[in-house]
Amino acid sequence: MLNNLLYILPGVTLFLFFVNIYLKGNNVSACILFILTFLPLMDLKVTVEAWGGFKTFDVICYYCLFFLLKDFITIDLKNHTNFYFVLFVLLTVIILIGGLASEFPQHAYLNVLKIFPIFIFARFYVKECFIDPSFLRKTINSLKISYALALGFLLIQWVVGLKFTFYPELGPNTFDAVTGAVRYPGIFYDSQASGQFLAMGSFIFLYNADGASKKMLALNYIAFFIAVTGIVLAGSRAAFGGFAIGLMVMFFMTARQYRVYGLVLIILSGLTYSLVSTKTVLFARAGNISEDYLFRKSIWQKAFDISKEHPYLGIGAENYQKYIKRHAQDQYLEVEEGELLYFDQPENGYLKVMVELGFSGFLIFILFLIVPLISGVTYNLKGLYDNRVGLFIAALVCFLVEFNTVYSIWDNRILIMVVSIITVILVYPVKQYSENNAN
Repeated sequence: MLNNLLYILPGVTLFLFFVNIYLKGNNVSACILFILTFLPLMDLKVTVEAWGGFKTFDVICYYCLFFLLKDFITIDLKNHTNFYFVLFVLLTVIILIGGLASEFPQHAYLNVLKIFPIFIFARFYVKECFIDPSFLRKTINSLKISYALALGFLLIQWVVGLKFTFYPELGPNTFDAVTGAVRYPGIFYDSQASGQFLAMGSFIFLYNADGASKKMLALNYIAFFIAVTGIVLAGSRAAFGGFAIGLMVMFFMTARQYRVYGLVLIILSGLTYSLVSTKTVLFARAGNISEDYLFRKSIWQKAFDISKEHPYLGIGAENYQKYIKRHAQDQYLEVEEGELLYFDQPENGYLKVMVELGFSGFLIFILFLIVPLISGVTYNLKGLYDNRVGLFIAALVCFLVEFNTVYSIWDNRILIMVVSIITVILVYPVKQYSENNAN
């Protein structure tokens, strides 16, 4: 229905970006807020694969690098996030050397170019939050707007059907022709990605600024409920499991009022389950967990065997499918009779990173995720962060669980969301400053 827009929307998005720059000025704040507000449009292809397959997010970030270079290269030695700059440099070196040393070195330099945008985004985001403490709240509000747009799109798709989408074709897991089961992908190509995106983002609607009006509180809680409904519509068990574990983390870390809301939510969820468990794809698939596990286990074992054969630098970034076609030709799905689809990931995000980047790259990747999580929890226990930081820690835990079943950060929108959550935790205002600022 909307798939022709896929060729128009990238140009429209970039046009809106330059209009935004013209109206608000060529500055870091305007660029970051645009990316977060229009997050659903950040994975649209601007160039074809033969020209690198660069997307709207890539173009915007490189624009920021070139035209705001002075802001980018300024280094504050007292900034505690410089540790992540070192990690990024090490990861870049591993990706480059590992790619050049692999059996498929053709795109090694291109892979390096394609990881720079997220680093550019993160660096500008962090620096702006340190320069302007009020910027953090603006970014959270921008994320709420983008998620509201995504939820609106999903609800329309639920009513109209899967023909309401940007993509000419959707992922094979969105519709089961045998059972007639539908898994709604929303703004995504794949329903698993949609479930992960909504599970992480649902927690931001529970974050409310001090002094928020009752109307704003009500709108946020309604959006949270719709987001949870969206997870169910996506039919992703991993997303639902991540959300459930994130919810438990939130109960332990947030204030008493959220625990009360959580208890109510659990009761409502139980009632909902009893009503829709036999009708909803998410719960209908629960009976196949054992069969799915055995299938995935065989793929995981093969991936781990490959990683042991290439322990230091891996097989090279984005080379999993190429390697499988050459060395493990039994790793495929038969989509239709005679049409084979070789796996481009081992049904596990962590294993894909380990196989492609080796154990060294895997360690750096894990540090990017675990260090912010530990520091956020530690600062909260010391009383430096207020309990609302638990919402973002819960969102990050949610992703850590989800990522165990699928490599989802190939989509810029999920990658941006993960990095945004990490950034919020790293730059979260300490209590003393927040209280002084409020006074």
